[in-house]
Order: sequence, then structure tokens, then C-alpha cells
Amino acid sequence: MVHESRRRIRAIPLVAALMALCGTLLVSPGTTDGATTATTTTTTPSRLAPMSGAYVFSLTFGGRERDYRLHVPPAAASGRPLPLVLNLHGATQNALLEEITSDMDPSSDKNGYLVAYPDGTRISTVLTPDPVAKQAQYGWNAGQCCGLPVTKHINDVGFLLDVIRSVATHTLVDLRRVYVTGISNGGMMAYAMAAEASSRVAAVSSVSGQVELPTIHPSRAVPTMEFHSLNDPIAKWNGVANKKPRLRLSVMQGIDQWVKADGCGTRPHDGRTIVGAADSISAGETATPVTYIHCRSGSEVALWRFTGSGHVWPGSPLNMGPAKNWILAGVGEGIILVNANEAMWQFFRRYSLPARV
Repeated sequence: MVHESRRRIRAIPLVAALMALCGTLLVSPGTTDGATTATTTTTTPSRLAPMSGAYVFSLTFGGRERDYRLHVPPAAASGRPLPLVLNLHGATQNALLEEITSDMDPSSDKNGYLVAYPDGTRISTVLTPDPVAKQAQYGWNAGQCCGLPVTKHINDVGFLLDVIRSVATHTLVDLRRVYVTGISNGGMMAYAMAAEASSRVAAVSSVSGQVELPTIHPSRAVPTMEFHSLNDPIAKWNGVANKKPRLRLSVMQGIDQWVKADGCGTRPHDGRTIVGAADSISAGETATPVTYIHCRSGSEVALWRFTGSGHVWPGSPLNMGPAKNWILAGVGEGIILVNANEAMWQFFRRYSLPARV
């Protein structure tokens, strides 16, 4: 029996949350803001109450205790199984930061899907001084990236499949409508899930994270969507040339892998480019939708190609402000020409797993 503990976390306004993060909230994994803790060994789905914050569950996988956060939208009160989105943090980040910076909970409430924010594992033996993440700096084994999860051969595909199973023991989940997204290393991990667990994942979306697998052989055509800037200073559009590379693939090399794997037409269709107004905070930025169609099983490979922005979650409130600052330093400018949460949900909602895969 897998032991799980559950903590119900009250909602925290964004500013207060950031202040807490800079204080003691992330001193150790699982630390909460003072909410009460309960222990459960639930084996059948319960009816978790909708809430504006998140529940926190711990489970043991591969000999490690790991956490995930679960946001339950108002639609759960209907008693119907809901779609589930796994939202994965980037390298040196964690689940709580991903919940805050991606701001996906409001989209979950509006559109009626569950969101799970899992924690990866420790990214490095020596962590960078970080007033926000502190000791809770995690990453994923997404192929060639990143850090200790790769060198230690952490089975993150297996862990995330366990998270899906765990969520389904706590609340009703439509298991034909499970989707994966994430930023940077988390987006790379979403692609790894699509490639290695395609019978369990209906569609994926990556934000600022290209494919990090040398070859992909999914068992079915998986719809994919990527958001990426030509000016991304971290996950570079053209990749990194190196004999033993990390982040070695270019964005388009990864896209081409999925076009081939999904059996799509090789000629892309560029949609209308959105251009930032000269007198706005989006000045100098553009967003162009690119799609590859005529894929097997009605699948599609989609790309939002940005210019002028950086390594950020499009549409997040943290992209706004006079200085266009992000919560991290050195990632480039934010972009609000496209709301990634809404764009990817409109993409996800079109797809479900076949009745038999």
C-alpha cells in the first residue's frame, strides 16, 4: 500500500505568496503555510471539495517520498469525472512556484479541469543561492536534460503515471482526458511523457522547452503544442552545438520529430501574426501560430512562435508591469500577446484517448 499524506492549503494572494516564498515557505519540501495536516490511505475516489488553493499529497515512488499539489475546480461539485492536467515546473523550481508563476488555477476553475503540480527531484548536489526556491530546487529526467535526475536515471515517467493513479484515488478523473504541460525542463518532460507513455496521455504542451530525446517512438499519434521564442536566452531556439550536448536539439528538430511520428503533412501553415502595439508593454513582440495538419488519427502538431520575449509562461500576470519583470532573473521579457493556459486548453479539449489504445 502506498502511504499518502494530505494537507489542505488555503488560498494565498499572489503578492503574499511571493513574500512567503522569500521567507520560510519553501525551507523544506511539503512545508505549508500553517494549514492542518491529515493522513489518508484512500483506495477509492473520494469527493475532494473544490477550493481556491491546493491540496498537497505525498507518495513514495522509487524509494523516495515525493509531493504533488492538486487544485480542484468548482466543477468537481458536479460529481462527474474531470479532465486532468499535469503542470510541471522547470529546472531549479518546484510545484508551488509552478502553480504561482503559470497561474493555471483560474483557467482550471473557468474550464472545469483538475490541475496537478508534481515536484521533481533534487537538481544538483550544489544548489544556486535562491531566495525563492531555497533548498527545494528540483528537476526532471527528460532525456538529455537536466542535472541529477538524468545522471541518477530517475524514472520520472513512472512517477508521473503514479501521480495520475494517485489523483484518481482521491477524486474522479476522466482517464481518457489526461494532459501534460510544463515550462523549460518541465516542458521537455511533457514531451518525454508523450513519447514514452502515449497510451496514457491524450495530448501535451511545452512552454519554452524543446524535445530532449534523440528519437521518439510513441505507440500512437499524440497531439503536441509548443510555445517558444526565437529570443529565448535559456532553451535556445537553435539548440546548443556540442559533442556531448545538453539542450542539444533545436526547437524545429523536435517539432520535425513529432511531425514524422504523428504522420503529419510536412508543410506548415502559418496563421495570422499578432503584433504588439508600439505604445504598449508588448512593443517589439510578435506571436505567430504554426500548425502541421493531416496527421494520423486526427492529431496535430502546433507551435506558437514568438519574437522579442524570453523564457517565460505566456499570459501570466508576472509578465506584466512597467519593467516586464519575471520572477527569475536572466530569462528575458515576458509576453501577454497569447494566454498559454487558454490556448493550450482549447487545444487539449479537442482530444481524448481512444476507448482502447
